[in-house]
Amino acid sequence: MKINLKHIAERSGYSIATVSRVLSGKAKGRSQSVKDILFAARDLGYTSKINHYKNMDIPLNIAFVTMHEPGEFYSYLYESFDKISSQQKVQLSIHSIKYIDSFLDKLKFLSHINNGIILMVPDFNHDQYASIKKKLESYPIVSITPSNQPIFNTVTFDSYQGGKLAAQNLIQSGYTIFGHIAGPISKPEANLRRAGFVDEIKKNNFEIAFEYKGDHSFESGRLAFKTIDLNKYKNIGIFSSNDEMAMGFLSSAIEKNEFLLKSWGIIGYDNMPSSKIFHPKLSSIDTNLDILAELSIEKLTKIIQDSLSDNSVTTTLIPVNAIMRETHQS
Repeated sequence: MKINLKHIAERSGYSIATVSRVLSGKAKGRSQSVKDILFAARDLGYTSKINHYKNMDIPLNIAFVTMHEPGEFYSYLYESFDKISSQQKVQLSIHSIKYIDSFLDKLKFLSHINNGIILMVPDFNHDQYASIKKKLESYPIVSITPSNQPIFNTVTFDSYQGGKLAAQNLIQSGYTIFGHIAGPISKPEANLRRAGFVDEIKKNNFEIAFEYKGDHSFESGRLAFKTIDLNKYKNIGIFSSNDEMAMGFLSSAIEKNEFLLKSWGIIGYDNMPSSKIFHPKLSSIDTNLDILAELSIEKLTKIIQDSLSDNSVTTTLIPVNAIMRETHQS
């Protein structure tokens, strides 16, 4: 149904003439009637001419769209976005498109009732991003996952640097042989973490002795341990593409009484809260989710308010840090 002035008048309780003056930008001041009408128009999906009032203290509606996966990471990701959006007076809604047949229809619907969208779809390829761009045209969107060919403005962690830091710390700890528990090859962020790790290892004239292709789940970390014969290696440092797999690996090692801290070590990625209480405490690459939420919401808000052209697509890389605890010591 196409929204018209009559619908907005009925929703807001003001006359069609008053609604017309507000939405055309002719109404002066920042009265309660202007706010009521703008809220009603936005809630109904009518956004034309509302940019006249972009400096008014009206919270933005932002949809956070993901492909939700089980595990600790998404819980803390949502917590950070919920907290930061509240601080920035943004009305945030969270939507998973993992089990939706037509993600394009869902995004189109969300675009009618929100001012902008933050995308967290790490499994999407270039063609899927391009189809979103074609469907929503110039609609404000910010992605928080890296892409080989970015179509949308992106705010994400420096995954390559994270892999590099893992290698540097393992080398500094005295390891001379190295292994990697990789994330899904379909995810650019997993490939970037791997590339940073492998490049730094080879730069220092070492080699990767083994690699297991995981899926970022706890269970794939356990399978990695069963697959790798650690008796073949001494003084080996392992980098896991996330904390979940690292802790799965460790749990299997502990169950088999084969956790020999002085002969091998492991570093995870994400620095989830469980890494601090797991025994032994897991070394990890820290990603500050509050900063990710803050910068991505600020970026999207600026695009919405300033009507930035999508022709200038940028990628903001957030620095990561190595948090060294017990599992990397040689």
